[in-house]
Amino acid sequence: MANVTQSSVTIAIRRLEELLGYKLFRRRSHGMELTAQGEAFLRHSHSILAALHEAVGANHQEASSISGTVRLAVTDTISGYYLPAAWERIMARHPDIQLEVTEASRPGIEEGLFQGQFDLGIALTSNLPNPERYEQRPVLSSPRNLWLAANHPLVMRENIAFADLAGENYILLTMDEHEATMQQVWSQFGFIPTLLFRSQSMEALRSMVARGMGVTILSDMVYRSWSLEGQRIVRKRLSDTIPNMNTGVFWPKQSPLKLAARAVVRCIHQVK
Repeated sequence: MANVTQSSVTIAIRRLEELLGYKLFRRRSHGMELTAQGEAFLRHSHSILAALHEAVGANHQEASSISGTVRLAVTDTISGYYLPAAWERIMARHPDIQLEVTEASRPGIEEGLFQGQFDLGIALTSNLPNPERYEQRPVLSSPRNLWLAANHPLVMRENIAFADLAGENYILLTMDEHEATMQQVWSQFGFIPTLLFRSQSMEALRSMVARGMGVTILSDMVYRSWSLEGQRIVRKRLSDTIPNMNTGVFWPKQSPLKLAARAVVRCIHQVK
């Protein structure tokens, strides 16, 4: 990629758009952004690359030799935005492994692991109160950014801090311990949000932000630049440092993993 010029990239994109019959990008004053069709094309491209990776790198002998049942517990955020790709990979690599998946809160996952109800858990590992009790493997680290309506005045600002959000209506997601995490962040910067609405519905939050009813801060893992109604959401980085959303797969140190569970951990760890 070091020898690829900007003009050649532009030409390649233009040719691809001509082939597809629709625009992938829209030019803005601050750069390029994906259109709704462009985002859909990107998701399909990721799926194709994942399938290609499986076709090239799958070890079929290993896949056919491992069997058993693995009980996996995940939080609702993981279930909605990470689990499908991981589950698909596990089924492709290890068709004889039976994966039993349960949605639970992070405390519920911890309790289930130590009571023998679950073999593995995936959750926000940064929220584990006693991380020394677990073996962990990182899954992903997702930056948290500010979400704004496309016509919000702050969209044109290069530097945005918590002080700039004073008086802005704030829409707070309450799923998967996000509220507790943001309370800690707000306290660190002395920020008191003007809460307009608290919701467990990601789509309600996206719609309200896109309509200009308020702003929010969420991780890139759950970011989509369009609401269900087709209104645009802009993501902006804050100059105040916010910790990433770190997720991982974990299990008690006192519980050695069986072969099937170790295979599942490897698959989960490899999904991006």
